[in-house]
Amino acid sequence: MRLKFILAAISLVPLLAAASQPVRLQPSTPWDVDYSENSCRLLRAFGDGKTKTGLVFESGAPDEMDMLVVGNPLASSREKVSATFLPMESKPIEGDVVENGPDHTPGVVWPQVWLLPDDALARLEKKRDERRSKPGVRPPPLDLNEEETFIQERKQFAAEVRELEIGPHLGHPVILETGSLGEALRAFDKCNHDSLRAWGVNPDLEEKIVRPVWPNNPTLWFSSSDYPADMAARGEESQVTIRLLVDANGKVSHCTSISNFKEAEFNKVTCALVMKRASFAPAELADGTKVPSYYIRRVIFRLEN
Repeated sequence: MRLKFILAAISLVPLLAAASQPVRLQPSTPWDVDYSENSCRLLRAFGDGKTKTGLVFESGAPDEMDMLVVGNPLASSREKVSATFLPMESKPIEGDVVENGPDHTPGVVWPQVWLLPDDALARLEKKRDERRSKPGVRPPPLDLNEEETFIQERKQFAAEVRELEIGPHLGHPVILETGSLGEALRAFDKCNHDSLRAWGVNPDLEEKIVRPVWPNNPTLWFSSSDYPADMAARGEESQVTIRLLVDANGKVSHCTSISNFKEAEFNKVTCALVMKRASFAPAELADGTKVPSYYIRRVIFRLEN
């Protein structure tokens, strides 16, 4: 079941909230892990009636997790809304205001949520900045001990979470009383682990990779002439997320769209071009053995004004 259908099922009526009074919502359903075709989802509903609100964590692959909260308490005239996991003193994360379903229920989506303490996030961001400073150079091998440290810090952070505070600047902060995320996250991670095997990737081998798949000249994969003519004529835009399976020789063996968007033409064009043009340096183990793995890429189709 697609994420938008799950969200559309949360049908709400307008909420009148007293200015500056927090809207505290307790769970109204247990956590549910959805093994969908192209992603794993961790879902829970909070509140009921006028305040019913859905929380969704979605992952198209390990280390790829977005968060979405949808419900009338999130109504905002802003384009960005922050969220903070409590009681940890973590930095707020910025999300984009969206509307969902036929009722245009207000919501906020936060892309790439890490569930890490601030010091771990700082170390992670430093590593990412170093990679971005040399965009055409393949990064050095990963330190698997350091990667394991990140995993344990994430587990600890999730176990200590008790609440999710959304939009303190909305005038009526929304607080979801999540309780510990530890057990729910373990079930969610198992879904991601099981999904790898379903794709044809060995999850146990994946944990030993020190050099992930590396794309060769990705800027040459697409050009403005690749924009689907029919979609351009209608002024349609999209963001397509694809998952590629890359064999031990660096050849793309399969492409799957894992987008929530319905535009089949964008998905079809993206995979067709990648299968034709993309090449990779394959993933490697510590001893240099090359192994099959996967690669996630987001492609934005946007018309210039």
